[in-house]
Amino acid sequence: MAGVNKAALLVVVVFVVMSSSAVAAAGGFVVCGVDGNRMLAACGSYCKAGSRERAPRRDCCDAVRGADFGCLCKLRGALKTMGNIDAARAMQIPSKCRIEGAPSSC
Repeated sequence: MAGVNKAALLVVVVFVVMSSSAVAAAGGFVVCGVDGNRMLAACGSYCKAGSRERAPRRDCCDAVRGADFGCLCKLRGALKTMGNIDAARAMQIPSKCRIEGAPSSC
């Protein structure tokens, strides 16, 4: 996946894990340094297929900002299991949030 932004991958992987895991409904969990429940609450409406939101909310940007991008790159195979998440929108979050230091590829 050359050229894929690691920060964008973070967003997509967290949503994949959250959408396919009962753990998200049962309580908090952390994926690569990101609070999964916080990410879902803050970024879910922006990343849903068919969303018309123009930009992610500030709390979404804050939820993504502290991620361990190296860890998330290792989980990129999970992208194949995506459900009702618009991957293109999820991948826009790091650039729209202007996350400093987010590497440009995995």
